[in-house]
Amino acid sequence: MTLRPFDIDDAPIILSWIKDKTDFRKWSADRYSSYPPKPEDMLMQYANDNIFPFTAIDDNGKIVGHLILRYPDSSKTIIRLGFIIIDNQFRGEGYGKQMLELAIQKAEQDFNAHKITLGVFDNNPSAIRCYESVGFITTGTASYLIDGEEWTGKEMEIQVMKCLNS
Repeated sequence: MTLRPFDIDDAPIILSWIKDKTDFRKWSADRYSSYPPKPEDMLMQYANDNIFPFTAIDDNGKIVGHLILRYPDSSKTIIRLGFIIIDNQFRGEGYGKQMLELAIQKAEQDFNAHKITLGVFDNNPSAIRCYESVGFITTGTASYLIDGEEWTGKEMEIQVMKCLNS
């Protein structure tokens, strides 16, 4: 698997993995104003100099996942992961873990991150297990109003091990 920059042509494939509004909100929280999203909605979400969207492709060139890395503040030492999704047909087969490992490596090497954070809803236990499998730990909890319902979630992070090369 490799991560390559997201292209608008990837959007219809990625969005096809979202089967209903609950899945949509697990993926996007309240970031999109309406469901279902359109490819141009993804471009609008990513139209910021601090957001770096990536598409995961397998060894045969098939799109299997998607996520973004973004700087949440001006220090540019923290990377926040978001919009993490794996093609439904590959869930539970290690693709999510592999994509996260690549994202962590990219955050460290290409973005000089010292810490990587993400948020996940409690109603997404398979995602929580996947994040824990690559070393994320829960650092806090919060509740959110999603489509008129209260959802609870976890804040998670991983410290990046920096190698000192002089």
